[in-house]
Amino acid sequence: MEGYRLHLLLSREQIASLIENLADQISRDYAERELVLVCILKGAFMLLADLIRQLRVPAQVDFVRLASYGSGTKTSGRVEITKDIEISVEGKDVLIVEDIIDSGHTVRFLKDRLALSKPRSVKVVALLDKKARREVSLEADYVGKEIENLFVVGYGIDFNESYRNLPEIYYVTPENPKKD
Repeated sequence: MEGYRLHLLLSREQIASLIENLADQISRDYAERELVLVCILKGAFMLLADLIRQLRVPAQVDFVRLASYGSGTKTSGRVEITKDIEISVEGKDVLIVEDIIDSGHTVRFLKDRLALSKPRSVKVVALLDKKARREVSLEADYVGKEIENLFVVGYGIDFNESYRNLPEIYYVTPENPKKD
């Protein structure tokens, strides 16, 4: 990402602590129940892997891949499924696993779509929540950390398919910001 600088936002230890807290809340709320975790690819795969290892409730896992179309950093609000879930969620508790909620279009679309399959419940867990960018009415049920309107990478979150491998989360700024 030439021309940009990475700044540490969350260390490995901070991420681990957030996930441990999320897993504790989810394990309490779903005690004595079986959960279906639906991971939104690609960004949330690291969160899913760490979260499921911390859960103390039985859980099934499935994946969905969604594409939203727009230009640059702005979404059109139109979302399409490019890989659907394979597990039946009828009568089950479903937890959508998302890396970061931004405009909310993707998660709102998936939540509404899953509801058509008549699950017992559909809730959302997100590691990061960027409420300043929200364009639709949506509240995550479990949030690791609310962040400002920052462009972030790392821990599964990419920029043009790069930086997913970083074990920490960074926010990005221009190398030489323009002065007014």
